[in-house]
Amino acid sequence: MNKFTQLISNTGNDTLKRRAENIAQTAEIAQQNLVNKLKQRKAEISLHIENLTDLAPENTESLRPGSKDWNPETWVKQLQEAKEAQYAIAIQLKLAQETFDEYFREKD
Repeated sequence: MNKFTQLISNTGNDTLKRRAENIAQTAEIAQQNLVNKLKQRKAEISLHIENLTDLAPENTESLRPGSKDWNPETWVKQLQEAKEAQYAIAIQLKLAQETFDEYFREKD
């Protein structure tokens, strides 16, 4: 029995225990969904940073790195924002995973 279930079904009543297990399951799924969404967002941000830092010519015949309309100020701003988002999402993901582990991992 995980910590979440234990917290809401401490009385020993079987009906209460079954209800607590159902509530615990839905809470666990919700927490796992949060973790998964944060992982997905983290991957999206990483891909965005990869795209921003790929300044290679668009084809093998071009002598111009980046795109024709490349603007250093825009690039710096977008890269900074992406790195800040990456930092923030890493913290959010760490906290969400810690919450999942604390409340929904089975205790030995």
